[in-house]
Amino acid sequence: MSPAPPGRARRRRPLIWLAAAVVLAAVLAVWLWPSRAPNSVAPAPPAASAEGGVDLTDAQIRNLGIESAAVAAATELPLPGLPAQAAAPLEASAQVAVPYAGVVTRILVDEGGSVRKGQPLARLQSLDLLTAQADLARARSEAAAASQQARRDAALLAEGIIAASRNEQSQARASAAEGARRQAEGALSHVGTATGGQPGEYALLAPISGTVLRRMVAPGQALAALEQAFVIAEPGPLDVTFTAPVRVRNALAPGLEVRLPDGGSARVVAVGADTDPASQSLRVRARVDDATPAAGYSAGQQFSVTLLLPAPAGTWAVPTAGLLPSGQGQVLYRRDGRHFRAVPVQELLGGDEAISIVRADGLGPGAQVVTRGTALLKSLIPAE
Repeated sequence: MSPAPPGRARRRRPLIWLAAAVVLAAVLAVWLWPSRAPNSVAPAPPAASAEGGVDLTDAQIRNLGIESAAVAAATELPLPGLPAQAAAPLEASAQVAVPYAGVVTRILVDEGGSVRKGQPLARLQSLDLLTAQADLARARSEAAAASQQARRDAALLAEGIIAASRNEQSQARASAAEGARRQAEGALSHVGTATGGQPGEYALLAPISGTVLRRMVAPGQALAALEQAFVIAEPGPLDVTFTAPVRVRNALAPGLEVRLPDGGSARVVAVGADTDPASQSLRVRARVDDATPAAGYSAGQQFSVTLLLPAPAGTWAVPTAGLLPSGQGQVLYRRDGRHFRAVPVQELLGGDEAISIVRADGLGPGAQVVTRGTALLKSLIPAE
């Protein structure tokens, strides 16, 4: 069979729309007017009010399945879905760098291990260490000789045998030699002795007590001077670092609450001063509350958090379930007893799955908005 001509197809479209309207009217009739006996009186249809909206009977409200909840003045503006990562607190963690270039001969502590301050973490063999040890021996010898000469010249000056200028030079040389000795000893003060080790082998020591979060070295690896080898953190609450959009810069401040995925919370302690040019975001650091178990997270773990910003004045916290798309925006349906009317949302500022923050005229503290049955109400009260 050949397809119908285009003109005939266009003539059928009004019939299709008419059939759809009849079906919608039938559905509404089933919801709004319950079945009745042949001799019963039909209930009244929804009554439009003079100020707009519609009045429903108790039976119609039940048949529509309408439920409502109260709105409140907004105090917080949730900003959910911010990418975050758990991190060790700055003041409670330390990165351990190798003081002298060398080759790792042994690993003494692995990731997750507990260490005490001064405990050896690894052993390295270094030619630079041999040079530093030789420099220290030479500095000690020179300091001892300069000190002895300074004492001798001081005695000769007291006897009037030498000039004061010679004594001053001796004292200056002794002071310089002593400074060089202290400097050489300080360079080796953080290097542990590798008992039974080879010449030039030293132990890398833990600067604090805590847990080894990360090990970046392996046996046989060659390391340059000051290259990072371990990260250690003291036990306790972790920090959470995340990024926030630059548009909320003026609202960011220490003390703001951050909701964690497990229901715990953190408090903002620092806000970055520069903007990442690629993402147009700011770096924020928050400290996990002491009441939140730190065992639920590990350093480096990634998740999403919700930042609670101060809500702007004149905004309302409404159930997210009560919002219904309308044109380019959103609409709420306010309930006053049996009377229902549409309340257009002027601005949707944000929110989460439970609560949304909006600007909307026609709302007030304690006002009821419909959270269930909004789609059927929309067919009765089209939003302007």
